[in-house]
Amino acid sequence: MQATDPNIILEIQNLSCGYGGKPVLEDFNLLVAKGESIAITGPNGSGKSTLLKTIYQLCLINRGNIFYRGILINNKTPEQVKKMGIAYFMQKNAVFSKLTVKENLVLSLNGINKKERNLKIEEIITLFPDISGWLKKTAGLLSGGQRQQLAMAMLVAQDAHLWLLDEPTAGLDSEKSEIFIKILKDNLRKNTENSKTLIFVEHKINIINQLAKKICVIKS
Repeated sequence: MQATDPNIILEIQNLSCGYGGKPVLEDFNLLVAKGESIAITGPNGSGKSTLLKTIYQLCLINRGNIFYRGILINNKTPEQVKKMGIAYFMQKNAVFSKLTVKENLVLSLNGINKKERNLKIEEIITLFPDISGWLKKTAGLLSGGQRQQLAMAMLVAQDAHLWLLDEPTAGLDSEKSEIFIKILKDNLRKNTENSKTLIFVEHKINIINQLAKKICVIKS
């Protein structure tokens, strides 16, 4: 039975999930309140990234349930989950390499009219000024750090309430990492109605200490 507390945005009950019928996570439970920032940590291979993929419905659920805002999301498609207000920042393959940077941004803003989309892209460029020089460039030609910036910009552009982040600062220098951390903090500090909820996978203690209100350790 799911929790009745309206402050709970995500509830995971007795989740067993993995690939090809082989579970990576077993009997996992988690309650996430609106506006919380939860760090998922643990040894390699323990299922941290698998957890995020399963919430976004990219992994097979063998047993258990996932509720988002009181709605069961088992067996929904990633596109349906996205429309419900969940955004996923992948550690790899987060951008469409054959499309231009602008086309990637437009795709992340699917569903809004052209005027609103252009305004949103202008806002994103204000946050990520480097992107202004890449708009016509094919995303696959960007460096790893540049692709990471683009992926973060695509995440911020979405009107999502729950952000799933898989090592968002991986491959970035300290300056760019601090910029991203500030953006995340700013979104956490918004008023209760518009604040984001974060679940992020991270190994770096300094980033966990700056962002996390709670820490969930997954043991192998």
